Amino acid sequence: MDRSERNARAWRNPGNWIGPRWLGLYRSADDDRLWVPKVPRALGWTVNLARPAGAIILLVLVVSAGSVTYRVLGG
Repeated sequence: MDRSERNARAWRNPGNWIGPRWLGLYRSADDDRLWVPKVPRALGWTVNLARPAGAIILLVLVVSAGSVTYRVLGG
């Protein structure tokens, strides 16, 4: 079994999900990913940094927030 199959099997195991369902906390010793993107519906959406588009979206969000902060503070 390769790494992606092992990670997918750990993801589907209900015993790896901790806490209330709406919180969506995931923990598994079998899953070797450092950050597993999970989107609890109550919290909105997340940026998936495992894909180039996700990193670009994060960069745009950070630059936009910085620009707005700069203008609000009178720069």
